[in-house]
Amino acid sequence: MMIPVISLFIVSLVACTQPDLTDATQDWEDMFEVPEPPAGPENPGDTDDPGTTEPEDPMDKIYPDDRFFRMRGVVMGWSDCRHRDALDYIEIAKEHGLNTFSIYGADRSSLEWNTFAKECKANGIHLEFQEHMMSFLLPRKLFSTHPEYFRMNEQGTRVEDANGCPSSEGALEEIYKNAIDIGKRYKPTNHKYYFWLDDGGGVCHCDKCKDLNDADQALIFENVIIEALKTIDPDATLAHLCYANTTQPPQKIKPHKDIFLEFAPFYRDWTHPLSETWVQGLNGMTHAKYLKSLQEHLKVFPAETAQVLEYWMDDSLFSGWNPNNLKQVPWNYEGVFLKDLDTYAQYGIRYITCYSAYVGPDYVKKFGFPQFLVDYAKGLYEYEK
Repeated sequence: MMIPVISLFIVSLVACTQPDLTDATQDWEDMFEVPEPPAGPENPGDTDDPGTTEPEDPMDKIYPDDRFFRMRGVVMGWSDCRHRDALDYIEIAKEHGLNTFSIYGADRSSLEWNTFAKECKANGIHLEFQEHMMSFLLPRKLFSTHPEYFRMNEQGTRVEDANGCPSSEGALEEIYKNAIDIGKRYKPTNHKYYFWLDDGGGVCHCDKCKDLNDADQALIFENVIIEALKTIDPDATLAHLCYANTTQPPQKIKPHKDIFLEFAPFYRDWTHPLSETWVQGLNGMTHAKYLKSLQEHLKVFPAETAQVLEYWMDDSLFSGWNPNNLKQVPWNYEGVFLKDLDTYAQYGIRYITCYSAYVGPDYVKKFGFPQFLVDYAKGLYEYEK
């Protein structure tokens, strides 16, 4: 199969430092082994030219209400939301206006999950699946027979530790067919797909890739993935994650028209709003740098479809990914959350979701009912620009 050559263009740069999130990665779910699916079409087709006109929002039929923030989501673990006698996420969504759940760690073949999914549908709650996926799109077991599929490190050695080589036609073929298989098994109800790069993983430094930054390399994979997903879901859209090593916007690769920006300010400070630009978070990232990154990304991706992935309620982060040492979420409704909504609204962003990992039965037992979940839902639902 010949993978199409991706068009090139230049945008301005924002510097970033690649983090080491190995410990965090190990604490996320142990997902699944990707089986060998049937091969996809011989050629996924040329990347569509988005043209110069403003794109229509593909979510008009999915999120038809007239609220400013159309997508009002939560990303959580199955263990956080399955025990509804302790904490009923569906009831909170139903009463206060959440409309999207991304849930990891569930057995999707189980009766329990299917009962939960049916109740979500009955209450107008969309289900999607956000996760780092490259190790499943490009299984590491292929390294022994096809090392050229995998990234070259800065020392000039092919390694299978993370991601892959976006200049390898064989790697792109493998990713294309596995994206179809995974897409079928994890099909979202809102047509929004997430196939992120490996968390904290390095990218390729071979002769063909060395002049492509991390976001460019991600987009090469993503432009192939979205073409694969279109064969099973013509309305599919795909996230490009601005996070950690992809905080710098792409320089040379143009995104397919159905790839949307997902802005995830992981290194920010949650005790101050983003509008306080002088504040410095982790890894040397100031709020000013994050807002500059967002501005530069919105020169590449349309604001009409852009999405924010926040961490205001992510107790896995605040607890150091240790479920046995839960910390109280440092929630600040008026001083941080509402001011951040104002900031995102000023950029025209109308799709918001947020991690609430570790906010489940154990959190309730230790700290009581998490009122911030209700505050978050109502704040998004009632927001007026």
